Amino acid sequence: MRRLLAAVAMVMCIAFALALTGCGGSQEQQKESDEPKTLHAGSTTYFYAESMDPASDWDSWYLSYYGIVENLFKVGDDLTPQPWLAKSATQTDKHTWVVELNEGITFSNGEPCDAAAVKKAWERTYAENSRGAETLAYKSLSAEGNKLTIVTKEEVPSLKNALCDPLLCVYYVGKGVDYAKETPATGPYMKKSFKAEDEIVLVPNKSYWNGTPKLDEVTLTCFADDNAITMAMQKGEIQAVAMPSASTAATLNDESKYTRMSTTSSRADFIRMNMKHDVIKNDAVRTAVAYCIDREGYASTICQGSAVASWSVYSSTLPFGGTDGLNVKVSTCDVEAAKKTLEEAGITDSDGDGVRELNGKPVELSLYVCTNYERFTQLADDLQSKLGEAGIKLKIVPTDYFLEDSKTFAKDDPDMTLDSYAMAPTGNQSYFVNISFASDGSNNFGKYFNAKVDELAKKLEASTDDNERNTLVREISQMVLDDVPYVFFANSEAVVICDKSVTGLAAAPSEYYFVTVDTDVE
Repeated sequence: MRRLLAAVAMVMCIAFALALTGCGGSQEQQKESDEPKTLHAGSTTYFYAESMDPASDWDSWYLSYYGIVENLFKVGDDLTPQPWLAKSATQTDKHTWVVELNEGITFSNGEPCDAAAVKKAWERTYAENSRGAETLAYKSLSAEGNKLTIVTKEEVPSLKNALCDPLLCVYYVGKGVDYAKETPATGPYMKKSFKAEDEIVLVPNKSYWNGTPKLDEVTLTCFADDNAITMAMQKGEIQAVAMPSASTAATLNDESKYTRMSTTSSRADFIRMNMKHDVIKNDAVRTAVAYCIDREGYASTICQGSAVASWSVYSSTLPFGGTDGLNVKVSTCDVEAAKKTLEEAGITDSDGDGVRELNGKPVELSLYVCTNYERFTQLADDLQSKLGEAGIKLKIVPTDYFLEDSKTFAKDDPDMTLDSYAMAPTGNQSYFVNISFASDGSNNFGKYFNAKVDELAKKLEASTDDNERNTLVREISQMVLDDVPYVFFANSEAVVICDKSVTGLAAAPSEYYFVTVDTDVE
């Protein structure tokens, strides 16, 4: 009898449990389904926004990468401009374009994003950031409903490319906005909390116009070094790494656990010379530095194959890049050639202490290196050794910040810096020319000046023929190679490594996008 009662009781319990399951699952299963979907990603270099203000320095680039701000057009994987907030951009005469926005777009605060809102955003950005006029020099803007009319100072055939630049992103301008702390925008995510150059936590923009964000929360954290971010990924503390170092990528190579996304970009790693300093003004010194950079070793060993050695200015993946047709004076790492160059310039070691003298003073150079770039710290050590062998004393100055604005560069006043830029993120030939090679460029921190380069830069900006534009930028490249105000030594890939459960992150060749409306965690 006891056995029968026990059996009946057991059957009843099973039936009850099955009934519960049929009505929506067990309490444990229900709890799991109610848990928020979150993503935690890390980077040593790409989550470094100083503020939430799209008009401040390079913060618009970070905010685009985070999925907070959007542009009228976006860069496709083939580096061509594609409609985004705008549905079209039509040129009505040489200097006039009419851009029509999509209907029904609002900012994260619920305010409408129409042509007048774009006009307000741009006017504020141009007033705050000198790169605005370099990106798109307009004469006037006028707004009517969802139509924005842009009248340019010169003919701008690459206007759609310019509209992709994050600096021309669209954000809300109005009373009561503390832009440094939070700026309403149109992207799929918005700020929940923010600590400058450290961490940002994002939540969905519930009024997003182009789909439904998949995640309840996204946390993007800056890591101090590659060991820390690698360990965090291995322990499951983060689920994705943006632009990992070569050592991190090599460690996180288990294809059963991780997905690796990569694409060729226009990014170049380079040395920037401070042309205001007497020792740097010497052509032989700059050329000797160029000879002592082991580009092949950097690409194959330090970057472990995730970069390609460069002997030119622009990546060979670009139609105006590579070395074809250019006179490349430095085409190998050659310490003996560096010595010969210095000797022929009369820069000798007269007192036998191993350091050459220029105008009676030892040739000593300072190189500022942000330690967030593991690959740069390794290159700096190798360069120090080779320059020492050539008779130049190199002092490496490590920093935990980037010299990416004129104020910081002027304050530190280095002889040289190691840097990394996307050279043509929208495919526009004039982008890097305008900001770095032109004498009045906002990022020409080293004050390079060549009157012919300035002349060609203006001609390039005004040219409407793509073949002519490619020819002009190659002429400028030749002058930069001859003058050596920069030494471009490698081109790298855009890489993202994520857990197998993560989908929808972008590894874009423009490096403008990372978190998207499609980003999800299974």
